[in-house]
This record gives sequence, structure tokens and C-alpha cells, in this order.
Amino acid sequence: MSVIVRAEHVTRALGGHVVLDDVSLEVSRGEVVVLIGPSGAGKTTFLRTVNHLETIDSGSITVTGRLVGYRHGMAHKADAYPANLSGGQQQRVAIARALAMRPALMLFDEPTSALDPEMIGEVLEVMKELAREHMTMLVVTHEMGFAREVADRVVVMDAGKIVEVGPPAQVFTDPVHERTRSFLSKII
Repeated sequence: MSVIVRAEHVTRALGGHVVLDDVSLEVSRGEVVVLIGPSGAGKTTFLRTVNHLETIDSGSITVTGRLVGYRHGMAHKADAYPANLSGGQQQRVAIARALAMRPALMLFDEPTSALDPEMIGEVLEVMKELAREHMTMLVVTHEMGFAREVADRVVVMDAGKIVEVGPPAQVFTDPVHERTRSFLSKII
């Protein structure tokens, strides 16, 4: 399998606080990797470095062989959203818009947050279909059922570090790291 995302020893500090601390991760073509962990663990910042919305202080990130993670002209658009659609409609339109570009990788950052239960189900179903079609996805979510069902690997982050990586069955039923056990005990 070819590697779509390769992050090597990535660090990022914001205001003197280390948000990403020596993060290394590879995502292969067709793989669904789900990032979980407590708020402030660095999951969103990691996604934002992969899609050029945040810079890195050291290390490297390549996406489909191209180096990313350094300052460019789109960061000012990071918080722009369509105003006239419901949250679920916005998410589905965003997915459709991204797919129209035939991407090698789809990034999802809490795609179901602030949606009602019916909309959550619809958005997750679209994502499950993408997984069945072997779309490469890197997903930050608190939807543990989705992670258990769809992920090829689950990555647990805490305090800017990756503390555990494994198949969902192993991470959810027999986690190795104490921090993973503690986090899961509070949410499952």
C-alpha cells in the first residue's frame, strides 16, 4: 500500500504550550484512521497541520509525497462557513464538494458535533459509504461506535503525543496505555 500521509517527529507550540510533541504517523491509501482522545490532546491541531491550516515548528509532513505544514495564502479562510444551511446540510455539502475534487485523502474534524441525532446518522452513513469505497480518511471524532465499526486503526492522543495506536478491537477492549484506559472509562 502506498503512504498518503507521513508525519515524522512533528512538533507545534502555541503561546509557549507544546500542542504537538514528536508526533509520527503514517496513513496508507484506502485506510481509515480515527484520532481520539481528550479535549486539548492535539487532534485538531494535527489535522490542521496536514491540511495546511497550521504550520509546524519541526519535523515534516508529506501528503501524497508533497511537503506540507509551512505557511501559505489559505490560512485566513480557516474559519469561513456557509451561512444559509443547517449543520447537517453543511457537512454533506462539504463532503460532496471535497469529493468533486477526487481527493487522495479526506480529513474530518468532529463532523457530527452540534448535529441532531438524525443528522449525525446521515453524516456517519455518508462516511461509512466512503470507507466501503476505500477512501483514505483521517477522522477526529468522539463517535466511538463509528470508530469501532469503520476505523482500520485508532490513534489515541493525549497532551500532544500519540499514546496508543492499534486496531479498534484492541484499543477499545484491551488498551495497553493507562491513559487510554482512563479516557475510555469515562466515555464508554
